[in-house]
Parts: sequence; C-alpha cells; structure tokens
Amino acid sequence: MLVLLALAIIPIGLYFILTANDSKNLVSPLLKTNKVISLNQWFPKEVLGVGIEVPEITAKAAFFVETKTGRVLFSKNPEQQLPIASLVKVMTALIALENRNLDEKLWVSSRASEMEPDKMFLQPGEELNLKELLYGIFLISGNDSAEVLAEATTGNRMEFINSMNDKAKQLGMKNSFFVNPTGLDEDISNSFSSAYDLSLLTRYAIRKFPVLVDISKTEHITLPQTEDHQDYDMYSGINLLTTYPGVIGFKTGYTPEAGLTLITLAQKDGHEIVGVLLGSENRRDEAKELLDYSFSKLETKPLQSLPQN
Repeated sequence: MLVLLALAIIPIGLYFILTANDSKNLVSPLLKTNKVISLNQWFPKEVLGVGIEVPEITAKAAFFVETKTGRVLFSKNPEQQLPIASLVKVMTALIALENRNLDEKLWVSSRASEMEPDKMFLQPGEELNLKELLYGIFLISGNDSAEVLAEATTGNRMEFINSMNDKAKQLGMKNSFFVNPTGLDEDISNSFSSAYDLSLLTRYAIRKFPVLVDISKTEHITLPQTEDHQDYDMYSGINLLTTYPGVIGFKTGYTPEAGLTLITLAQKDGHEIVGVLLGSENRRDEAKELLDYSFSKLETKPLQSLPQN
C-alpha cells in the first residue's frame, strides 16, 4: 500500500517542480484601463516523504501545502475536477476586491435578496459596503451577498463571471471553471475546480488582500443598523476556529453534488498551511487529522521559501 502511494505521489512532485518555472500560459488579461493585473508566480513544488501513518480520508480530493515554501504535505487526487460548492465564493470575493474598495456601497436587487438557502436576509433596496458583504460571504456563506457582488461590482453579472474565469486562467488554475458566483448547483452545468487550484487561489487571495484573513477568522460580528440597511448578526460556520488551535479561517461549502468542502488556513510555529478538502464525509475531523499530520511533517525537515510574489 505504501509503495503504491509513494509511486502515485512522486509524479505529482515532479509536475510541481516543472510548473514552478512555467509562466507561458499565465498571460495577464488587461483591465479596461490597460492596467496589467499582477500574475501568480507561486506554485507548490515538492511532496515531502511518505510517512508510516498516512491518514486515510473519505474526501475525494485533498491538498495541504505550506504557503511560505510551497512544499506539499498531503495530496490525494489534487488535480481532479470536482464540484466545490461555496468555495467558489473565494473567487467571487477576489474579483470584487480587485474592482471595488472595501467602503464602497453596493445596492441589493430583488433578485439577489431572494437567493436561497444560506443568506444574510438582505432586503431589496438596501446598500451595504463591500466589507460588510464579505462578512456575509465568509461567516454564513450568504448566497444573497455573493449575488450582490456579482451584480453590482461591474454592473453586469455575466461580465463578473467572465472575470472569475479570466482570473482562474491568469492564476494557473487549469482545472477550474465558474458558472455562477455562489457555487450553487445549476440545472445545466456546475462550477468545478481542483484541490490544487484552490490552494493557488487561496494563497494568492490572502497575500494580495490580507483583510480576507481578518474577515474569515471572525467568529461573530454585529453590523448595526444604518440609514442604508437593517442590522445583521452573524456567527461563523467554521467549527475549526474554536476547536483547532491555530486555525484562522477560511471557507466552508456544501451542496448535495459537491458534498462537504473546505479550505482551511492554519498557522503554527512560524508555518502557514492552506488545506483543501473536496467531497468529504467528515471535513472537520479529517481537517484536524490532516493538519496534525502536516504540522508533524514540517517538524522533520528544514524549509526553504519560494518567491513571495
């Protein structure tokens, strides 16, 4: 069993080494202002040796990586295309942040307010600023708040979704495609990605916009009533924030087709790990087990950092 696992992991490590120097496909799209959006130049490059007690998990795919070094700590089907549910909203947040300021107010349409099932219960005609809507996305995975971002950021929902896919190509997310800003299942086609791609997205997003970490690690927030909107009281759905020391976010997801999905961000002893689980039957316990395993691997080998672009 260990021999087969080792043989499966070695080619992945070689792939990361090769792709770390391959930027030909990362052609940056131009904004309407002709300003070039910055490129992702960070790619995981190495799989640490297989241990004698590699965790067995129900998740269809998993990828745990140290963000400062790019070293892969655990990997299972990292490039398999899978539905990802509300993990889509990380890209939604990124596109909004690249086009709007945190204090800019966005208008809530009737269509957006009617989104189900997870929602902030936004009311038509309200105006909330981008930061307030991001709390709705990361704490309660509000589909209504995600739709507000898609409709109001550029003024055209389809243009926003096209920007999500342009960004995926730019970041080197070769196994990803987005059909909506929420991750909800569609009748015709669904958004998909891979555990590897989501690690690229997450690491890029938190480096470019550290406020996403501050928002995603918030356990509870009350947004007071203003002349533009009602009050909102929100609690985080990320159980690991209170049950695993060192976890500081990041995003959960679930649909019947995708199953339980998770991106987790954890820091310990100067290390930072992004972990992705897709199609899990028990994401909380599996995330805990893989974080334990990953941090233990980091204790056994010195680290060298990748470029911090």
